[in-house]
Amino acid sequence: MRKERIEEVTLLRAMAFMAITMQHCIAEYIYRPDIAQPDAVMLGMLFHFTRFGTPTFVFLSGLILFYNYAEKLNYLTYVRKRATDILVPFLTWTVIYWVSVSIISGHSFTVAGTWTTLVRQLVEPSYGYHLWFILMIFQFYLLLPLLLRLAKPVHSFIQREPEQAFRRTLMLVAGAAIVYGALTWFSYYRAGASAAAIGGFWEWLMVHRSKWFVFYFFYFLLGAVCAYGLDRFRRVAVSSLLASGLAFILLYIWAGYELLGISTTSMMLGASTYLRPTIFLLIVAQLMAVYGLAVIIDRHGGMMKRFMLFVGRHSFGGFLAHAFVLMLVSGVTRPMQLEGSHLIATLITFLIVAAGSIGIAKLASLLPFGSLLIGAQGRKKKSPGSNGKPPYRQEQTGAPL
Repeated sequence: MRKERIEEVTLLRAMAFMAITMQHCIAEYIYRPDIAQPDAVMLGMLFHFTRFGTPTFVFLSGLILFYNYAEKLNYLTYVRKRATDILVPFLTWTVIYWVSVSIISGHSFTVAGTWTTLVRQLVEPSYGYHLWFILMIFQFYLLLPLLLRLAKPVHSFIQREPEQAFRRTLMLVAGAAIVYGALTWFSYYRAGASAAAIGGFWEWLMVHRSKWFVFYFFYFLLGAVCAYGLDRFRRVAVSSLLASGLAFILLYIWAGYELLGISTTSMMLGASTYLRPTIFLLIVAQLMAVYGLAVIIDRHGGMMKRFMLFVGRHSFGGFLAHAFVLMLVSGVTRPMQLEGSHLIATLITFLIVAAGSIGIAKLASLLPFGSLLIGAQGRKKKSPGSNGKPPYRQEQTGAPL
C-alpha cells in the first residue's frame, strides 16, 4: 500500500535551504572591517530570522525516516542506500572544496602536508565548512534501528488510550523540550569551563559538541512525532500559526536584545549558537510557524508552490554546492569597498548563490554521473505512465535532509 506523499516536506526543504544559504551569505559580510553599524545590526537581525534552517533539516530527517521505516527496516539495504546517497556526494564535494581552497591558497599538491589536509577534511570539514552536517546527521541514520526500538513501546503507550493520545504526546514533547533545554543551558554556560577543567577525551568531546547527534535530538524526535501523527501535526501547526508567530516575534526581540548586548566592535554571531536556550526556543517557534506556512502553501498551490517545490527537489545538491558558489562570489566582492552597502551586497549575493547552487544541482541531475554530486536525485528516472513522478518514497526526491 502506497503511503501519502508529504508535499510539505519538499516545501520545508526549500525554506531550510534558503535560510542556510542566507546565513552563510551574512557571515561573509558581517565581519568585514569596513561594515557600518546599521548594516551590521540589520544583518544580525536577519541572521536570527533564518536560524531555523539546519534544525529543520534534522526535523525532516526524523519525519521521513520514521514515516518510511517505522514498520519495516532492512538495515543493510538501508545503510547501503544512505551511504550511496549521502556519503558519496559528501566525499565528492569534500575533494572539490579541498582542491579549490588548495589552489586559491597556493598549496602544492606535491607536498605531503596538502594530502594530509584532505584526510582531515573528511573527518573535520573546514574548507567545505557546511559539510559537518552530513557527518552529524549520518549518526542518526546509523542509530535508526535503536531509535525505532526505543520509540515502539512509547508509541504503544501513547496509543493505548486513543482519547489520551494527544495529551500524552504533548507531555512527551514537553518533557523532551525540558531535557533538551537543560542540555543547551549546559552546553552554552557550563560545557566550556567543565571541559577545560577535566581535560582529555571529555574536553575534546565538548569542544566538538555541536557536531554530535545528541545535541540535536529534540528536532529529530519532533520529526518522529510528526511522522506518527501526520494529520494531527498538520492541524496543530496551522491552527497554532498565530501563537507560534507571536512567540517567534517575542523570542526574536529577546534574541536580538541579547546579541546587541554582548556585541561591541562587531556582531558576535557565535553567541547565537543552536546550543543556546534562547535560540532553541526561537527555533522551535520558527519551525512550527514555517511548517504551518508550508501546509498552507501546499493547499493553495499556485506559482509560489511550484517555485518552492522546484527548489526543494534540488535542495540537497544546492546545499552541497552553495558554499562553492559563495566562494566564487566572495572572490569578486572581498576586494571591493562596500562601506554602507553591506546589507544590499548580502541580499544580492544571496540571490546569486541560491540561484547558482540550485542551477548546479539541476544540471547535475541531468548528467550521467550526477549521483556522485547530488545522490539519489542524480539517478532519478521517469517511469512510463507516471507523469514524470517517481513512485513514493519521500527520499527519492533527494536526501532526507
